[in-house]
Amino acid sequence: MFTRFISGIKSPLSLTFASVVLLAGCGSSSESTVDTGTPTEENTPFTLDFTAKSAGETVACDTSHNQFGTEELHAISVSDLRFYISNLKFYNENNEEISAELDANDFQRHSEQGFVGLIDFTSNTAGACTDDALGGTERTNTAISGTIIGGTGTVNSVSFDVGVPQAVMKDVIATNTQEDAPTPLNELYWSWASGYRHFVMNFTIENTEEVEGKGLIHLGSRDCGGDGLLALEEKDTCDFVNTPKVTLDNFNPVNDVVVLDIDAMLNNVQFSATGDEVTPTVSCHSNPTQTDCTALFENFGLDITDGSADADANLVFIKE
Repeated sequence: MFTRFISGIKSPLSLTFASVVLLAGCGSSSESTVDTGTPTEENTPFTLDFTAKSAGETVACDTSHNQFGTEELHAISVSDLRFYISNLKFYNENNEEISAELDANDFQRHSEQGFVGLIDFTSNTAGACTDDALGGTERTNTAISGTIIGGTGTVNSVSFDVGVPQAVMKDVIATNTQEDAPTPLNELYWSWASGYRHFVMNFTIENTEEVEGKGLIHLGSRDCGGDGLLALEEKDTCDFVNTPKVTLDNFNPVNDVVVLDIDAMLNNVQFSATGDEVTPTVSCHSNPTQTDCTALFENFGLDITDGSADADANLVFIKE
């Protein structure tokens, strides 16, 4: 019988704005938090943190989560969970964009074609993540960092895309081999000519009869090039962009975290066996003919017929 541990402890990760105020006398100092309700003229560092949860429990390499599938008979253990963030914007209470500069580091890359950051929740050194076939990379990253430009307002909402912009795919990725593509754009290689992966979740599945299977959820742009061509070599955009959009209103910069809701993502996914097999399987490689893609695309706010995205229909990313 499956059991589920539900943690009531809130993740300490949040979008924080902090400044250090040095006090005169005896070399003493103290740290204070900027009042985010009052716009400041000073530039303020920020960290936009992400986490993944199922029924209140943080998803990690060594956790198991149950009651999945249309009959709630399956448990999953995540082996690899990572995705790209682009087109990140903050807005004030008047829905006016707030100026921000995003850092450049091993997980955040700038180019003339756009910014891309990689969120990677899972390593390859513990639990289900040690699976050679389903696991990811050793390093992890759970935040996007940068600086809010002073005097531009108080953050009240955030929006972003889940994926690599088409211009970056065309001018940065497709002009390189997988090995030569700049970090972190070489992390989620898919066929250069076919498309590019924006979001990946691999996981193992176990049902109540202890029959094991696997899940592969790979959201990516499709039909990006013809036979023998690089992706977007003769196109400006892929036929199916498949880049989910996210908007989180009333986003509190002190307390709120961006949460990937695993339960919402897998809602209405059947976890069914195929053909004469009894092995439970979830498989979606962004192909409209794949049965599991129908529910997954709907949950991500993606139109499976044309690859367009609707932020209002995206149920997977929430705030906490």
